[in-house]
Amino acid sequence: MEKIVIGIDVSKLTLDICIQENGVNRFDTIANTEKAIKSFLKQFVKRQNILIGMENTGRFNILLYNVLIQHSFAVYVINPLHLKKSMGLVRGKNDKIDSERIAVFLLKNYMDLQQWKPNSKVIEKIKL
Repeated sequence: MEKIVIGIDVSKLTLDICIQENGVNRFDTIANTEKAIKSFLKQFVKRQNILIGMENTGRFNILLYNVLIQHSFAVYVINPLHLKKSMGLVRGKNDKIDSERIAVFLLKNYMDLQQWKPNSKVIEKIKL
């Protein structure tokens, strides 16, 4: 079964998303709100072989993390420096391109990456 790879570029107000399925890229932009994230993920809930990758952007990822905890997707949080080094020198940079680069990186490297696991509630309280 073919994997569906979702690369997400996270910013304060929006999530730019690249969905790679059967060799075809589809792009979407949604609000970085719990409601929008849940609505977007509904299309993938009953599917298998879903890989979701995003850069670690600190607090802007929190809403996305909170929604992803409720599902059993394979989620990978990628160090931005690692991603940048793997791509080498590239021309052009915008959120759409970044989401595609995250998806490409994830598809090539997911076997070598550690899957994201939510922090315990105690750790989350300490962070706040």
